[in-house]
Amino acid sequence: MKQLIHELMKGKNVKSNLEKYKAISVSSYMEYAALELTFSAYTMVQEIMEERPEPAERERRMAQSILELLGDLGRRDMDVETVIPQIRELRQEITERMDVLTCYTDRLLVYEYVLNRMEFKYLSEKELDQKLAAFQEPAYMKKLLAWLFSDRDQTILHEKLRLVIGQIPVHMTRNKFSQRVSEAMTLYKDGDAGALENFIYMIRTAAMVYEPVTYAEEYPEFRALLQQLADADYTGLDETAYHSLAAGLEEGASAIRDITDFYYGLQKVVNGVFAICLLQRHLHPDSESRLVRACRSIWVCLAQRQYRDEMLEPLEGRIEELLEKISALESVLMEIQASYRAEIRSAGVASFYEDLAAVSNLLSDSLFVDLDRAVKEEKADAAYVKRRTEELLEELLKKLNEVSRPVRRALMGQVLEKLPLVFENTDEVQEYIQVNLMGCQDKAEKCVVMMILWDLMQEEL
Repeated sequence: MKQLIHELMKGKNVKSNLEKYKAISVSSYMEYAALELTFSAYTMVQEIMEERPEPAERERRMAQSILELLGDLGRRDMDVETVIPQIRELRQEITERMDVLTCYTDRLLVYEYVLNRMEFKYLSEKELDQKLAAFQEPAYMKKLLAWLFSDRDQTILHEKLRLVIGQIPVHMTRNKFSQRVSEAMTLYKDGDAGALENFIYMIRTAAMVYEPVTYAEEYPEFRALLQQLADADYTGLDETAYHSLAAGLEEGASAIRDITDFYYGLQKVVNGVFAICLLQRHLHPDSESRLVRACRSIWVCLAQRQYRDEMLEPLEGRIEELLEKISALESVLMEIQASYRAEIRSAGVASFYEDLAAVSNLLSDSLFVDLDRAVKEEKADAAYVKRRTEELLEELLKKLNEVSRPVRRALMGQVLEKLPLVFENTDEVQEYIQVNLMGCQDKAEKCVVMMILWDLMQEEL
């Protein structure tokens, strides 16, 4: 396989190597997808039967449809060309449902931000001073900076910085905020338009301006909770009302998390079934491995809600070796597709490479990736970025003008956490924290944020 990949990257024996790559990929991905599907389906059935409360009718219907497909796939008596449109539609339904749940979650995060910062608002001045004194600011600052810069891995460092920026009290004008968002948008100029749209979606959900098509129809109980949170007067909220809102938010967040976990599990299984169907198009029945056949027998049992731990024992340890092969094949897939388009068409393997690209996405960590957008290659030129920036800023500023000051600061904090970092060195980071956190005049908010960051630091101990 290494020799094959090497030759393809060097342009040697392209036609024959495209066929060899196809043969290796079909068998390797089929085994990997079969194992992934088996473990995902086992977990889904276990949760349905043991851990989750009785699901609502639509969730029960959807889970049953997936189990029936899994059983048909196990018995190999399904026509994949008939099933693929059905599984695509089912996947889209779950994705749309998750889109609504994500929207609710992001909005609850904004109000959680507001309520968190009010936790100590009802303490006396003396109690607040005692809590703040216990932190010993110089030592606290030293520990926080040490924690931030303890990792050499830049990805981990940036993630920590974003977490801190997202929690620190926001002291920023709307003009400065707009400037930060605009600067972030310019980074996508001449890049992938899909990546820009993903970034815009992330900002819009964080700022409560995004509404899915079915938002008004889904989960009225969560919509009522959000309306209650939106109508609250956070500047004049008494302690009883505060605790009532906080309890309602916690209960709603827990309910959303349960439903979200349920759909997450369903989507993993749907993606696995979808991937197997696409691969089966290109696999001769007689060449199916013993491993895949073993997995099929387990799917039949799982479809009947029969499961035992010993089912999975023969499969343990098999996925690691396959993952290594898949990673090697996947590392050159996009390059092969881009470099040998004409050769792929002339060899008659274009449909395979299209399906393999979809399989790669289906088996990735991005469970809800848009398969249609993933195959498109569109660039974001300067005019496109400018237009989308103006549209985004118009939405953001409109929302900021509609909400109260505490909610406005929460919205800004949620968005700032999503933006690229602007610090040149550790001194700038230290100055930002010193000014915006240690210099915060609201003692209650300052104390809450220091406790939140302290808890983040303790998680690594």
